[in-house]
Amino acid sequence: MSELNSLFAKIKIKKEKFDEFLKSKPEQATLDNDWLEWWDSREMYGKTDLTRDELFKYDDPTNEDIINGWINEIRSFSFSDYDAENETWHFGIIFFSQNYSDMIPGLAFVKSVSKFKEIDSDDFAIIYNFFWGDDVCAFINFKDNKSYFDSKIQRTSDISSEIIKYADTYLHKKWEEFADDEQAGEYD
Repeated sequence: MSELNSLFAKIKIKKEKFDEFLKSKPEQATLDNDWLEWWDSREMYGKTDLTRDELFKYDDPTNEDIINGWINEIRSFSFSDYDAENETWHFGIIFFSQNYSDMIPGLAFVKSVSKFKEIDSDDFAIIYNFFWGDDVCAFINFKDNKSYFDSKIQRTSDISSEIIKYADTYLHKKWEEFADDEQAGEYD
């Protein structure tokens, strides 16, 4: 059995724009070269062509409902932290998915925040084997109110060590918090 990959995003976004993003409806992804190049660059069993029909989105009424849905899925160990001082949103799902098709709505959700950003920085989102290896399923960059897959990235060694260290450190911190909560009986 394959292990579940983790999703982690670090997004610099002003509070009022973040609130606007939360209240917005989930966006339908558009089948374009960015999606196609990413899909074509991935190795998977039983791979088919990516079509518009496969680019489905979450059915939740708002982006905030998507986040709450993941957080309420206790065994996914999900979090959404907004740091107002640094205007940075950290979002993660430690046990996200092992299936590329199942990743699509999560990727579309994370990519959609780009339209609300006014601050260009070193933002990124990654789906990778946080616990069990160095495979990278998806890596997203954000620039000029757009998001882009970096289809060349296949392994964590293809990414700057600062980015991987940042993601690993944040996910380890959250994992320890979840472990402490579980020991305290919060997940019983």
